[in-house]
Formats: sequence, C-alpha cells, structure tokens
Amino acid sequence: MAGETFASTLLVEVGGNPLPPEIAALLLYGHVEDSRNLLDTFLLRFRDQGQLVVEKGGLKIGAKVTLKAQTSTPGLPILLMSGEVCGLTLDLDAGGTITEVRGFDEAHRLMRGRRVAAYPNMTISDVVGQVAKRAGIPAGQIDSLPGVGGQVNTQLSQDNVSDWTFLTRLADRVGAQVGVAAGKLFFKLPAPPQGAPGTTEKAEQNPLVLEADANLLSLRASVAAASQTPEVEVRGWDFEHKREVTATATPTLKGAGADPAELGQTFQAPPVLAGVSGHRSQAEVKAAANALAADLGATAVEMDGLAKGNPQLRAGVAVALAGVGAPFAGQYTLTSTRHVFSPDTGYSTAFTVSGRQDRSLYGLTTRAQGVAHGLVPAVVSNIKDPLDMGRVALTFPWLSGEFTSGWARVAQQGAGKDRGLVILPEVGDEVLVGFENGDFDSPYVLGGLFNGTDTLPSASTSLVDGTSGQVGVRAFVSRKGHRLELVEEQGQVLLSTSDSQVTVTLDEKSGKVIIKAPQGVTVDAGTGQLELKATMGISIDAGTGPLDLKGARVTVTGQSDVTVAATVIKLN
Repeated sequence: MAGETFASTLLVEVGGNPLPPEIAALLLYGHVEDSRNLLDTFLLRFRDQGQLVVEKGGLKIGAKVTLKAQTSTPGLPILLMSGEVCGLTLDLDAGGTITEVRGFDEAHRLMRGRRVAAYPNMTISDVVGQVAKRAGIPAGQIDSLPGVGGQVNTQLSQDNVSDWTFLTRLADRVGAQVGVAAGKLFFKLPAPPQGAPGTTEKAEQNPLVLEADANLLSLRASVAAASQTPEVEVRGWDFEHKREVTATATPTLKGAGADPAELGQTFQAPPVLAGVSGHRSQAEVKAAANALAADLGATAVEMDGLAKGNPQLRAGVAVALAGVGAPFAGQYTLTSTRHVFSPDTGYSTAFTVSGRQDRSLYGLTTRAQGVAHGLVPAVVSNIKDPLDMGRVALTFPWLSGEFTSGWARVAQQGAGKDRGLVILPEVGDEVLVGFENGDFDSPYVLGGLFNGTDTLPSASTSLVDGTSGQVGVRAFVSRKGHRLELVEEQGQVLLSTSDSQVTVTLDEKSGKVIIKAPQGVTVDAGTGQLELKATMGISIDAGTGPLDLKGARVTVTGQSDVTVAATVIKLN
C-alpha cells in the first residue's frame, strides 16, 4: 500500500520452515540482490558463539532458502528471493564468532561445469526450455521471440561452455534478458517501463515513485551523449543467395527524460555500423539491429540510487523518478536492486538503471570463449548436403564423442559460378577447420590433413628428392587410386588408372607421349578431321591382326616410291 514501511528484520525460511527463534535471534545482517542480467544472491551474517547456526538452522550447502520482508501492518510478508545455500564462511577472532551464509537463486546451476551439445532444428525459445529442463529449473516466462528468435535454426551449438554462458549468448543474439525469478527461468525481451506511475505522483501515493526529499535517500544519475547515435546499422552476408543483408534501428529509451537519438543528433554523430558476416538473413540483422539500438539507448540515462526499504522495488519493475528535474525525471525500468537489512541503517534498497549493461565486477570479467577460436582438426561425418552446395558435417573427437556440427562450407580453389576445382573430403577424413568471427556454428573446412592412419598415397618416385632436397613429385590421387602425377626430376606427367593398366605419359626429356591401354585405344574426331603428322616417319604395326583403311577415297602418295609387299596382293 502507499506509504508503507517495512520491518528491518529479514524473515528467513529454510526448507519451507522459519528459522528456529533462537537462531533467528542471532541474525546480525542480511542483504538480497537481484538483477536482470546476473544471478540473484543473498548473504546472511549471524553471531555464532556456539557454532550452532549451520546445524540447528539447517543452513547446509544446498539448503533451500526463502527470504521475505514483513510489512509493519498485518498481512503476508513479501517475497524477496528464493534460492539455495552455496557457501559458508566462519570468521573467528577475539571479538567472537561470525558465520556467513551465502547463496544464489537456482540459476547458479547453469554456471556449473561446461557442456558440448547440439540443438538442431529448434527455435531459440525451444533451446532455452530444454536447457532449463535439463538443469532442473522450472520454466517461467520464455518469450516466443519474433523474427530470428522465432525461426527454426538449422543448428545451435554449445561449444564447451556453461549453460549460463550459452544462454547469455542466445540472449545477446536477440537482445533478450535471461535469469531466474521466483525459482523459474525467464528469457524475455526488455520491456519499456509499462505500468510505471506518472512523474507527477507522490511517493506517499505510490510506492513505485522514487521522490527526492521523500523516499529517495540518495541518487547519482547521468545523461550522456558520448555513445549515442541517431541510427544503428547491422550488415550480414546471405551466402545462399550471394547478397548482403542490412537493417537499421533507432536507439530509444521510452519514458526517460532524455531521447538517445536526439542526443546523438546534437553532435551529428554518424550511424553505428556493425558488420557481422555470420548474420545470414534479414531477420537476423533486424534482430541484431534492434538489440544494438536498445543497448546503446539504455546508456543514455544511467543511475545508482538508494531508497528507503521497499520490497516492491525489484529488478525489472517500472518506476517513476520524481522531484529531480529535467532531464532526469522520467519512467525507468530497474536493472538491479540490493535490499539491505542492517542494525545500523535499518532496511534500505539500493537500485541501478543501466539496461542490459552489467556494471558489476563480474561484468568486467571476460566471458568464456568456448572453442571457436583459431584452427582446429575435425573429422567429416556427412557429405550429403541437403542444399547440394558441397558442404559437409563435422565431428570434433577431441571435444566430444557425440557432437556433430551443422553444415560447413568447404573452401575450393577458383570457386565461382559453374567453375572451380571441386574436391570434397570423404566421410572419415581429417580436415582443418576455422570459424567465422569465432562463431562455432559457422565452421569452414580449409583443407584435408594426412595423419598416422591416413598416410600419403604412394607415387612413382619419392615425394622429396634425396639429393636436392626439393619436392620430387606432386600428385592428385582419388579414393580408388586413379592418379595424376607431376614428376619433377624425370620431367614427366603421368595419368593412370588405379590398376596402372591404362596410362598416359607426357615425357619432357624424350619429347614423347606414350599411351598404354591393354584393351585398345579409340580416337574419335567426330565430324572433324584427324591428322597424324611426323617428320621422321609414322609406323603402324597391327601385329598378327588386320590393318583396315576405309574411306570414301583413299590416296597413297610416295615422294620417291611406294612398296607393297604381301603373299597375295588383291586389287579389286
């Protein structure tokens, strides 16, 4: 209710039951933090001279804890957080013994360990639901995302990162926020401060009004044009249709006292361009542009404040900031809150407004990069590309024995429309793979690799000349053994079938072309003319078989004489 005040004692329940009175009386301090970007956390500090808090309070690692604030008038307490005990600390000195109990909401389970997994033919929302179920966290609000977020993806991959890192990557992709509220996982797009009270209302009328000289104890707010621009543009590359895809968006911060686009226009800032070749469709670049515009707009007005204790002030709640003048007065969505229960200061609530920006120390750390950096070996598992574009599917045995990638494009020499060298790797071949912009779902096969099992094919001579140390032969050999060899020292070009029965030899030293075929050679000039020319003579030897010359007209001309020798000569 308006003007409500709250007790400074935090109500703690463990396993659904209140703390025993003798343990609750030992509570010295507590705080609860929630955020739209990070895990919710709590800390409880007890005076524990007899070291009884953990055992008698049931506050062991893994215990379910619920934290509430009781109104000063009759009524049900208001829930601040539910979570699990994840850490215990004992401080013992001459002043006595202090036991600290620390915990997180259920989202901490998503940060434990790393996972390699493939999610083929699923929407982002479907993937989020599957991850939540696997972690044992009930699904809360998981938005059916528009645009690319609602499309079925050929594959989304988790490349040896935690579930939390994976989900935040997906959130970044569409500009969503992920977290746990009331024990349920949410994945939703940031909403404007809908339902916020007007800035002309008073704090005594509405607890969601933060009013100077009333319930607002301190505030540091900033309006900055430094990173603002009137427009953002995101570009990508649609390789299926060989064209660029582009989208633009305007930074906004609805309800705020300052307009991000106007701030950018003040200094005639050029558009912010994000060129990411991994964006494949119009829907992808549009989602990325909207996310980038929202992130930039959220930095136009940021604030840190402290208010009188109020459990209705929670991350994601829309509030009005009043009594602070323009351009700060306005409607805002809280990014994080910190509810502090202290014997020195009573109950107070700190808050921040920063959009999806993480201003905590955790936000300064580098997010886990996964494995999509540099070049890695892989093994081809499938070459039946449904789009018939010569792509292949890959496994990474060094990473997982079960994971299979989406379709990877294969680099080909001279590739172009109806031209180029086409050499697909075989299933089971080891290949060298790179990733586009570090995206594990955009692998490229750069070439094949020999190894201790898949050895070099044999050739007519040593690969490296033992005398000169230079390359002795270059060869192309098919799966069945058909080969083309360029032999450097002998000056030969060899073309042969796998059994070496049919061969063509181009001999640079002798100047000869040698064709061998045990079952015959056919030369068909079609409708043209076949000419055989030689300055030193032409020899045709049919052995014991017949020699047939046939034509509409046959002319035999000798410059000096013509010799015809046979046992029987027939002229007809």
